Amino acid sequence: MASISLQEHGACRRVYPSPPMSHLLIVWFWLADKYVRVARAKPSDFAKSIHHMSRFGIMCVLIQSLAGCASISVPQGLAASSPVFDPLIFFAGRTEGRGNLRKILSSPTPVIVHGSGSVDQSGTLVLEQEVLEGEKPLRKRSWHIRLIGQNIYAGSLSDASGPVKISVEGNRMHISFTMDGGFPVDQYIFLAADGRSAKNIMLVHKLGIRVAVLDEKIIKISE
Repeated sequence: MASISLQEHGACRRVYPSPPMSHLLIVWFWLADKYVRVARAKPSDFAKSIHHMSRFGIMCVLIQSLAGCASISVPQGLAASSPVFDPLIFFAGRTEGRGNLRKILSSPTPVIVHGSGSVDQSGTLVLEQEVLEGEKPLRKRSWHIRLIGQNIYAGSLSDASGPVKISVEGNRMHISFTMDGGFPVDQYIFLAADGRSAKNIMLVHKLGIRVAVLDEKIIKISE
């Protein structure tokens, strides 16, 4: 259950269409021709034209990068009525997650998460995790999750700046919280039919823009 690229699936639906770079280049060249004509008529405006063209070129790259993150959504074919996801059972014992994290303007980064969980006397799941993200140093984090209603859980995360909200519907668990730095996170974990593996998809936003996506497979290693 990583707190941080979605790059598949045929079952994924696009939230925002990704504009092909070829279309952006066509617009860029059209503007370039327009600015050259203006520069010939008014040589004093030539520098301003080049400045505008450069800004538009940078904008094209940024739009394409943003679209690469925003164009992926949660796969629709993974949800099922059973088995019902119980995080206090699935994350008790040892778990391992492996996936890829994609941030805007960055190449996909491998992520490995080792977890060790147990349920204390109060019925709270205490999950300790070690996270390896690419070449970054190992970091640790802690989850505390407890049942507060039918298929409703509450908890805390050492990486979060506020409470963690969790709801379960069939085999899908939805986790929402805000990471340190003001990044709202929505995490969708789908329990497989075997009850011992799960698909984790995490969407990270900033100012309403999706800035990172994580696609991870979690395996339950031991009870």
